[in-house]
Amino acid sequence: SGLTALHRARLALLHGPLAASHDRILVVTADAALSPMFIHAYRRLGVLAPVTPAAYRGRPLDEARDGFMIAEAGAAVVVERVDDPDRPTPRHAVELLDTDEACDAHDLIRPCADMPALKWIASRLLRDRQVDLIHPHAPGTVEQDAAEMRVYRESLASPSALASSRPRPDYYAHKGALGHTLGASGLVSTVIACLCAASKRRPPMPWLERGIDDAVSQSSSVSPHTQAVFAAGFGGHAAGAALA
Repeated sequence: SGLTALHRARLALLHGPLAASHDRILVVTADAALSPMFIHAYRRLGVLAPVTPAAYRGRPLDEARDGFMIAEAGAAVVVERVDDPDRPTPRHAVELLDTDEACDAHDLIRPCADMPALKWIASRLLRDRQVDLIHPHAPGTVEQDAAEMRVYRESLASPSALASSRPRPDYYAHKGALGHTLGASGLVSTVIACLCAASKRRPPMPWLERGIDDAVSQSSSVSPHTQAVFAAGFGGHAAGAALA
């Protein structure tokens, strides 16, 4: 829902009723799910890592992943429309290139196995753009991480002017470091992407023992210029953003 709010803010500044009178929108998200009811419900769904002191850790994009850790977080970004390309911009400003959202009409909880909503968004954001770093939803569950990576591989390999010459992007799955912040996780990823752009690097993923894809590694020397952020939640809701 946080990444969906970012998408709606961008549309409002470009095309909506706010476009004539507003230049900036503050997008805020927060999720607070560390309650016994939520924890028990996710355990029953089979999506939590084993709830023991030794095993309760998220390992997204690792072959040994077995569920996520619930976390709580808030995040905020300011989206500003810049009509004059020569106007000075704040230090470390990031350009929001594109956003999109979609939903699978499939199940109240599970996304469709081939994730058509995410596939639609990924094809739009990745197909004709050189992307250095992808921030997947990657909760750390056995089924979803693998299905997501298939979507990105197919989108990157689809026929386009860039498909044969561009290097493969790097990946960073923040839920191994911060846990799964549920509805806030997409905007949290967006803030992390902004920090990666400012620092010209991405954090390591020390929980990785063996990545589920050979493009997934613990550390990276990539200086990310263009990045893509994705969120794919319960019921097939998906959203994405491209930043530079």
